[in-house]
Amino acid sequence: MTNINKDDWRQETQSGLLNSELYIELQLKCSSDPSGKNVINLVDEAAFYAYERTKIIVQNMGEYTLHDGEHLFRVLKIMEKLIPAPTIRQLSVPELMLLILTSLFHDIGMAASNIDVNIWKTLWDDDPLKDTSNDQYIQFKKYCSGFPSLLEEIASFRKSGLDTKADLLKKHLISEYIRSTHAERAVKIIEEDWNGKIRYRDIDLTNEFAQLCFSHNEDAASLFELDTSLLCGPTIYACMPFIGMILRLADILDFDAKRTPSVLFAHLAVRNPISLKEWQKHRSIDAWDISTSNIRFQARCEHPAIELAIRQFCDLIDRELAAANAILNRLHDSIRNPFPEYYKINLPLNVDRSKIGPLKKIGSGKPIYNFQETKFTLNKTQVIDLLMGTKLYANPEVALRELIQNSIDACLVRQAMSKTWGNPFEPKITIRFFNDGDDEFLEVNDNGTGMDIDIVNRFYSSVGTSYYKSPEFYELKTEVNLDYTPISRFGIGVLSCFMVSDFLKVNTKRLKGPYESGDPLEIILEGHDSIFWIREGAIKEPGTQTQLILRKNHPWKYYTDQKKIESITRILPHPPFPIEIITPTKTIIHTGEEFKNLNLNDLKGYSWKPDGNIKEVSFDFPDNEFGIHGKGLVAILDNGGIPVKEVELTSKEVNVDGVDFTLERSIKIKINEIEKVSKSIEIDEDGDADLRDSTSRIAVSKAVIALHGIEVPVNVFPSFWEARSQQVQLNWPIPILFIVDVTGIKDLNLNSARTEIVYDEKWLNFEENLAYLVCKELSRQLNKTYWKKLKEIILDINSSPQFAAAISRF
Repeated sequence: MTNINKDDWRQETQSGLLNSELYIELQLKCSSDPSGKNVINLVDEAAFYAYERTKIIVQNMGEYTLHDGEHLFRVLKIMEKLIPAPTIRQLSVPELMLLILTSLFHDIGMAASNIDVNIWKTLWDDDPLKDTSNDQYIQFKKYCSGFPSLLEEIASFRKSGLDTKADLLKKHLISEYIRSTHAERAVKIIEEDWNGKIRYRDIDLTNEFAQLCFSHNEDAASLFELDTSLLCGPTIYACMPFIGMILRLADILDFDAKRTPSVLFAHLAVRNPISLKEWQKHRSIDAWDISTSNIRFQARCEHPAIELAIRQFCDLIDRELAAANAILNRLHDSIRNPFPEYYKINLPLNVDRSKIGPLKKIGSGKPIYNFQETKFTLNKTQVIDLLMGTKLYANPEVALRELIQNSIDACLVRQAMSKTWGNPFEPKITIRFFNDGDDEFLEVNDNGTGMDIDIVNRFYSSVGTSYYKSPEFYELKTEVNLDYTPISRFGIGVLSCFMVSDFLKVNTKRLKGPYESGDPLEIILEGHDSIFWIREGAIKEPGTQTQLILRKNHPWKYYTDQKKIESITRILPHPPFPIEIITPTKTIIHTGEEFKNLNLNDLKGYSWKPDGNIKEVSFDFPDNEFGIHGKGLVAILDNGGIPVKEVELTSKEVNVDGVDFTLERSIKIKINEIEKVSKSIEIDEDGDADLRDSTSRIAVSKAVIALHGIEVPVNVFPSFWEARSQQVQLNWPIPILFIVDVTGIKDLNLNSARTEIVYDEKWLNFEENLAYLVCKELSRQLNKTYWKKLKEIILDINSSPQFAAAISRF
């Protein structure tokens, strides 16, 4: 920056101030105020500082923002239009000073320093020596963790050498981080550069000034916490809520890109939902009229999405006007009684939208489109019926599975939080079947994270919206180093409860900090379409208790208590911690030891027959970085201590009616199985002899897969007539039996009903890692010569790229 530029900027700021009615009134009042000269000098210097600082914004946010010096003076000008001239003349010197200063500084936090930006950029550096302990780095990393899909895209672009696309997304994340934290950053800048300098006479107003700048990004109700009669001198007061409310309105009425609705870019196919280029290109506000009696925007739009965006923005302004009128009309205190009426200005109740519409054709004057706010809608009843019907949940028993999964997720998240805080915690889940009179109940009780009213309103009651997919959770996940991916990711599991019950009662209490929890809540639902009846609960400790009154024909109606327990242990073969199961006559603690002691012979059934030519190798999967736990058994076709692809058992030449036939029996290894093949003579209907092949399978692959302890009912070795396109399946060159539980962060994605594994990159990684562990155990147990020969056979038969990649790692 050259001195010439700075001189130009100083002239621009002086020109902007001298055209301001608030500044002119301040000059007039300061001419007779003992501190007047100091106040004017302060405002002049602050204006230049803010104007100069905003020039940094374009360096770091480029095309993504309109927050330049012009925005500051537009906000100041709008303030003057909102405040009637008689009120301006009544305002005190500190009030005028703070109105001007807040208009200039409220968005100063958008000007992040280059030092901070460079620290954030190191998130994508591969330098092992970079400083990851820096607080700026930690906070930015935590923020980015709330956008895992964007981080995956960046990594994918970088891996593919598409650095330009990766850089665009990096810039987007940095821009959004600056935007979302700019109020806090403004306070920090004021503290660092202006602490003790915002003064009127002997009163230091720096703290109040910072509070006002911060409040414009908070809920309007926060203004009630500010001082309505801050004493600044003898009979000189400043009304902080009034200043804060005027700032909020003036800021929002400067129709800029900061609040551009995302619907606009959904129509314009803009990659980045805050692209300034597209917003400027299509921005249609060409005139506006703002006063104490009317707020009117004129917009001639080229696209219905633009018009919808503007109308939605006007809705936001309407809500802000309602809040402003409520706050200004409730201003009072005991210091100034009666409270000055000049603060209670009359603002419009809403924005006049009469001048917002389509651009008109030249000549005919007809609009270029007809605006109708028509878009896709969902029939709530039919959607819920679909989600609760057999298309999603084929078995009503899944209601219990869903409740258990929710409780496990909550407990494991709390366990990670407690570990980070250094608090002792032992997760506990109790599943209980019991009777009360003629009613039968199912209850699932946990001591997990619980819920508060915010979680209930935003996630629990919103079908298809999961807390575990929210930015808040991803930030928490990073903060507590959670090495677990919750299963409950779809936000529809609670609906399954209404497959077995018409009455749902939930008692819950949210864990908020190491020694802090929310208010207990009781939620009652009488059917999926009923209103949530929420009242004060009685639960003492954080956690959730869900209680269902079961329908008369519920799935466990005719189960013995033992069978009820078995149905739970089948759903949950390998729980991550002990779970208590209570029935009227039995109580057990399910620890998952049964999973560790599972006998793979139970998987064999009739499709795994004993044969002298089959060598079996069994093993446990030891603790590993892939989070795969369990055991396996591989069948190897063996002939005299050597692995082979085929064993010829018998062969005989016979002659029938002068025709020679070769009768033989052999065993062959094929994909996922070993089969026995026989050639025999068959007499057809005409009495002619012919050879017939017959096969029988003597070792067929089978598997049980659990995800975080809960079984996924999927067949990964389907027969060819069962296989579907994009279905997960293993086509391995060896028959294998395995039972595994997939835990940790390297888990698998499931469909919304959690009955199938999604065929995606996670599945392919799982297949390769599982194959690697199998081959690792084979190489460990077999001698080198035998393993070398077996590898040759495997590679010759193999058709799986993932298995090939796994074996190549040896």
